[in-house]
Parts: sequence; structure tokens; C-alpha cells
Amino acid sequence: MSVASRAGSADAAATACAYDAVELVVWSGTGNSRRVAVRVAAAARIRGAEAVVRSGGETAAPLVPNPLGRRLLGLLGPTHGFTAPWPLLRAALTEPAVRGTDAFVLVTRGAMRLGRWILPGFEGTAAVLPALLLALRGARVRGMGAVDMPQNWTVAFPAGSPASVAAIVARGDARADAFAARLLRGERAVGGWAQAVVGAMMLPLSLAYLLVARLMLAKAFFADERCTSCGACAAGCPHGAIRLLGPGRRPYWTFACHNCMRCMSRCPEGAIQGAQGWLLFYAWLTGLPVAASVVAWWGVSAGWASDTVRALVGYGWIVAAVWVAYGLLWLGLGVPGLRRILGWTTLTRRYRRYRGPGHGDSVRRDAA
Repeated sequence: MSVASRAGSADAAATACAYDAVELVVWSGTGNSRRVAVRVAAAARIRGAEAVVRSGGETAAPLVPNPLGRRLLGLLGPTHGFTAPWPLLRAALTEPAVRGTDAFVLVTRGAMRLGRWILPGFEGTAAVLPALLLALRGARVRGMGAVDMPQNWTVAFPAGSPASVAAIVARGDARADAFAARLLRGERAVGGWAQAVVGAMMLPLSLAYLLVARLMLAKAFFADERCTSCGACAAGCPHGAIRLLGPGRRPYWTFACHNCMRCMSRCPEGAIQGAQGWLLFYAWLTGLPVAASVVAWWGVSAGWASDTVRALVGYGWIVAAVWVAYGLLWLGLGVPGLRRILGWTTLTRRYRRYRGPGHGDSVRRDAA
């Protein structure tokens, strides 16, 4: 065989795909995880495989052609609270045709740039938990990992500068491409065990986020006086968590919100804010000893029964108190001038917004 023939054979082997079909299910807020999914799909198509990217929860989404061939299923999403958000866990539990299928989980984590250095994010158990659920359902887990993308939790931190965003995205793209290349060659690409071990030790904190902090954060969003009631936030919410209520059709956030930041990042007026002061009020309100008072009044004896009642009553109090307090906030925003005052006192009014790769990356919406 000639040198040219051997080189051609090597190139073909390098670009050949181990799968006929690649199906990617992605949950994404600002677009970080979707960008990674699109790159994996593009790599699969270049290698001759059929590939489709669909949003989690789509019931009428087309399946990849040739379902009886060699199929690779991928679940992609962000890291929340150092673990996987509920939608990603739900996808791992409910995706059909999992048994006997090769599968992988790839999550994005928020990275930050400090001078010349890019500080990686921390995914904890965000990848390993969905991968474990897939394995328990009979999937062959071929890959597990994380990709650093720009930090997008704008309710707490301003987005990075355009230069920082570009640097982090470039590194994330390279990481996603390398991960995809290994998988599509038929190799295993399993990593992140060190972070998973630390994340497992932090599971109580992650569970507190999923069960409590997520609800409080959902009820921290509001629209300031610049809101035009255009409905873009409600229409674009991937979980239908925003309602337009009242005579002025003002946005109202429900507990279905998963703090994905899509509404805040894509509001055309930059009107959506996070009420940090109200979060402090939630913390004080929910910390009142209501559960202990109920247990004492009820006369439940000490032991597991008392602990169970205290836990159930305590959680019920948290949900009810936050719901009522947010209702008062939302009603108060209808008072002339109050929305303007709240808008000017929140830090997010001055934060640079992150719109995600392909959506303007980061922009600043000051109160000019």
C-alpha cells in the first residue's frame, strides 16, 4: 500500500463515526448547554451520522432516523447548586428507549476569568447523578464530563466582559470538541470523579438548594418600570414558569422557575431584576420557629415522629411563607413609583447581562 493510501485510510479511521444516529436532549437557559449540544451534533454529522438536538420535555420531537442502528443518547444541561437540576434528573428517569443504548451526560459549569487565568467551575454531582440513573435503567454509559462556559447566574453576579466571555467560550468549544471526538470514535470519555466525590459530600447543600433555595430564587424575580408587558419572558421560558397577570399584564414568577436566567438575559428592555433584599426577607421569615411551635402545640412525643412532623411542617411553612410574601411584593409593584424604587435599589439593575453564545454574549443594560 502506498504512503498516500495509508494516510487516506488513517484519515478515514480518524473521522469514522461509531454510531449511525446521535440523539441529544438538552436543557438550556441562556444557551451555554445548547451550544455544546450543537457542537456535538455537528461533529457527528461531519463523521456521517444522523444527529438531532431537541429540548428536554419535547414530546413530539422527531427521533433520529435509523432507530435500530447504533444509537448514542446524550443528556446535556447546566450545573445548579453543585448538582444536576431537576429537569436533567427527570430526563434521565423518563427518556424512552434507554435500555441497551449507549449514553453520555455532559454538563456545563460556570467559569470566571481572572486576568490571564480562567478559573474552572465546579459541577459536583451534576454529571454523575444522571449518569447513574441512566445506568440503573440499563443504558451503557460511555461518557460523563463537564465543559466550562461563562458564568451566567446574573441574579447574583454580573456577567464577564466580552473579552472574558470570548476566552471562556473558546476553551469550552475545544473541550466539547475533544469530548465529542472520543465518544464518536467509540471510546469511553468518563471523567470528573474527583469533583463527584467532593460533590457527594456536599449533597445535603445541593438538596437544600433544589428543595428550598431554588424556590426562594424563583420568587426573587420582578419586572421594573421599564417593562412593556411584551410577553417575551413568558413566551421564552422553557418551563412555562412566568405568567402575565393583572390589568397591566405584569410578569409573575411561579415555583416552576428553575433560575435558568433566560428571562433576565433576553428581556429586550433589560427590565427583569432580582430582588436581593427580598431574599434576605425570605431567609428571616422562613427562619421563624413555626415548625417547633406546631410540634409543641400538637403535643407530639420526642423521637422520629416529632422529627418527621417538624420537617414536614417546616417545609410547608417555607413554601407557604415565600408564596405569600412574593404575592405581596407583586401586588406592591402595582403601586405607582414602587417599581421604580425597587428597580433602582437592586444590584442587578447595574449588572452586565449574559445572553449566551450566539445571542450577543454579554450586554449591559444600565438605567439610562
